[in-house]
Amino acid sequence: MTRDTASEAAGTRAARWLIGAATFVLSVLGIAAYVRSVASGGPDRGFDGGELGFWDAASAALFAILWTWIAFSFCVATFGFCRRIFSASRPTWSRDGQPKQPLKTAVLVPVYNESPDDVFARIEAMMRGIARESAQNPGIEFDFFVLSDSTNVDTWLAEEQTWANLRDRLPADVSKVCRVFYRHRNENKGRKAGNIADFCHRWSQPYPFMIVLDADSLMAPSTMFEMTRRMDGDPELGILQVPPAPIGRASLFARLQQFAAQAYGPVFVEGFDAWAGDQGNYWGHNAIIRVEAFCQCCDLPVLPGQAPLGGEILSHDFVEAALMVRRGWKVRLATDLAGSYEECPTTLTDYAQRDQRWCQGNLQHSRLVVSEGFHPVSRLHFASGVMSYVASPLWILFTVTCLAGWAIDQPAASADWFDRFGRFALFGAAMVMLLIPKAYGVTEIWLSGRSAQFGGAIRVALSAVLETVMSVLLSPIMAVLHSRFVVSTLRGRKVHWGAQQRDEHGVTLGQAAGDFGGMTAIGILATAVVAYAAPPLLPWFVPILAGWLLAIPLAMMLGSRGLGVAMQRLGLLIIPEETDSPRLYDDFKVALDQNVSPKQDTAPERALHRLLRDPAFLLTHQQVVSASESAVTLSDEDRHEVLRHYDIGVDEIPAPLQRRMLCDVGLLRQMHVGSLSRLSA
Repeated sequence: MTRDTASEAAGTRAARWLIGAATFVLSVLGIAAYVRSVASGGPDRGFDGGELGFWDAASAALFAILWTWIAFSFCVATFGFCRRIFSASRPTWSRDGQPKQPLKTAVLVPVYNESPDDVFARIEAMMRGIARESAQNPGIEFDFFVLSDSTNVDTWLAEEQTWANLRDRLPADVSKVCRVFYRHRNENKGRKAGNIADFCHRWSQPYPFMIVLDADSLMAPSTMFEMTRRMDGDPELGILQVPPAPIGRASLFARLQQFAAQAYGPVFVEGFDAWAGDQGNYWGHNAIIRVEAFCQCCDLPVLPGQAPLGGEILSHDFVEAALMVRRGWKVRLATDLAGSYEECPTTLTDYAQRDQRWCQGNLQHSRLVVSEGFHPVSRLHFASGVMSYVASPLWILFTVTCLAGWAIDQPAASADWFDRFGRFALFGAAMVMLLIPKAYGVTEIWLSGRSAQFGGAIRVALSAVLETVMSVLLSPIMAVLHSRFVVSTLRGRKVHWGAQQRDEHGVTLGQAAGDFGGMTAIGILATAVVAYAAPPLLPWFVPILAGWLLAIPLAMMLGSRGLGVAMQRLGLLIIPEETDSPRLYDDFKVALDQNVSPKQDTAPERALHRLLRDPAFLLTHQQVVSASESAVTLSDEDRHEVLRHYDIGVDEIPAPLQRRMLCDVGLLRQMHVGSLSRLSA
């Protein structure tokens, strides 16, 4: 695969100049207009040479930051919309044929206490698809590696059992084309980034490339073959990121996210790619990486100071991309490739918990914005990630300063219309810049002839209206949550990075009240303050106040699977994968049905119990421990402690000790013999 890199570089430079110039012009005009609107007469508040009041000066400073951020996002979306409409301006790849030598690509699936049934069903679907398409793609091979950091003993052992079952179930034609390996680390060092680094140091030698997936990722085989060809065709390409599309969830909240990502996302992604060029970004999964470049560049630094802003880098993906760019490798976004999928949170609480983890990781990047050696575009990536969370507390502060300025330093009665209402016009302009990109997405769907994939031209417009209304109601809720996350992080609270909740579980009234009752209290208090301090502003605050006041019923509605299914039956919030289900996803569902055990009248046997009585399972576990190079012999004291509890019952062994004993093969054999003796007795 080759590209006209010279013309593409020129296009990137032009895009950066156009987006930068447009952002600058919009920012200057908006900031000047805002200062003019708040400088409304009086000897101490004149626009020409006078000084603004304290609250107006504070609001103007905050407005400048927020308005510039909105203007930049708007310009990026506008450029992306134009590039999608005029597809001739998009970069293209030309095929040079098949690789000149066989290529082996490793497909990495790091897991941490995930559902083994789901994980291996996805892998099986991808392996079967690769086997079907391998004849049309000679010279490219894939091996899958499940890299487990699971700490739950039963989940860990279930992973091993499900992996062994998959190997036994796969037909010969699939196993001949690609294999699946399983590794488990006995020490979760460095989290996901450390897991991948461990693979690179130990087992990456036969593989020039690695495709990194998440536990909930699915990737079409045709996309995987194409990614490998492109990496092989450009020796300077370090990372090729394929934008993932969320699919497969049914709750109303998930359907809103899925529709928004697929309807509006392409416009933003296209604009992002236009100005990022070869200095793009990496989102941590659904990307192919050159192993040589990764090993050369991506040894993550440990930030000085204590967590949460110091210590190990949590959001590693942005940093790894920046480190590659710093060493001269290209990091690209493949906007023309489809077939890249993931799942999204199904409730507002799950979404907030994930965002809290990301918030801490992104705030760490604030220290890298001014670090030496990074490319200016990488610095902008870092700053954008920080701003995606810091914008919320800045927005709340801006609202407070506006309200205070109105109440304390009201405009003079003789002020002209712009002096009295200019800030409201600017508020309207900001809302327009936030909403127009959604219209871009719908328009692009219409013009590209893809309306039928979203339920039809009218339904896609109605879906966009519904999604916009819900976004307006959710914005003040997320602003408070993000502000709380930022403040708690800056105060030194370290977030626990646990396994994500991926099930469709709904939200009860008690759960919603517990999670969002405080939000309702904020809404009641804010309504009273606005009504007392600035009654004329109350209509302008309705969208904000409504979101807070309705937080509890909104959380219940959004988590409802029934409402999501109802929207689907009405043809609303439809995505293309629902109108024409990919074979890959159908294969995943079939494999998942095979993995999930039928319901039993009795409680299922613990995996640890089965390990100690089943010789075949114990042998599989021993092979995994040996191949993972994670065998550890416990001390005599720990062995004695294990056996002492084991005499009472295996469940009496403390959980930390259970995890450690699984790495002591000799001890397990001894316990296995004891278990068989008990059964025979």
